[in-house]
Amino acid sequence: VTNMKNTVGGFKRLIGRKFNDSHVQRELNSIPARVEQLPDGSIGIKVNYLEQEQHFSPEQLTAMLLTKLKETSSNALQAQVNDCVIACPVYYTNAERIALLEAAQIAGLNVLRLMNETTATALSYGFYKQDLPEEKPRNVVFVDCGHSSLQVSICAFTKGKLKMLASAWEQIGGRDIDYALAEYFAKEFNERYKINAKTNARSFLRLLTEIEKLKKQMSANSTKLPLNIECFM
Repeated sequence: VTNMKNTVGGFKRLIGRKFNDSHVQRELNSIPARVEQLPDGSIGIKVNYLEQEQHFSPEQLTAMLLTKLKETSSNALQAQVNDCVIACPVYYTNAERIALLEAAQIAGLNVLRLMNETTATALSYGFYKQDLPEEKPRNVVFVDCGHSSLQVSICAFTKGKLKMLASAWEQIGGRDIDYALAEYFAKEFNERYKINAKTNARSFLRLLTEIEKLKKQMSANSTKLPLNIECFM
């Protein structure tokens, strides 16, 4: 990331929440952007925009993202895009869902349905299934291990019908593996070469980026793999 302090990510996990929320406080450690508490207790993400320091809320940033997605879709389809269906994490509270809908409205989108991500996955699974039973339902478990959360849902399928039986989630994901590996390698670099990556945010981000690549290679290889980082410090 060439402009780290002015690059914003992770606001999907901040939308619809107050700054002093324990969930938000935990997330601040993984967001490189400057996140501050506004006078009303809401979240403001500080960036340099049009040569000025400005605060944007997670809802505003989400609206910007949806506007860009709308523009990209319109260009690809060569048609105006107005209606959409949005999937959100199963753990989203009512406040988070309302904030997401408001962001879509700002982007000029008409949300036909807001559904859980695991429900969308289940629909995709069952839509073209030709061997579903007529009466006795087939129970299927869907597991989504994302960047920052683990979601599990159990669904009952019969021909032409889907019923969500249960859902659960935990605040653990791929990034937790990344951070565990980063801590290990940061310690190794410090002991071997006297390089402390944790004192430099940009260096630690480079380490995390390379570790994510290494993690993907580890999923497909059982052999020893090298970790190479250019311009580390």
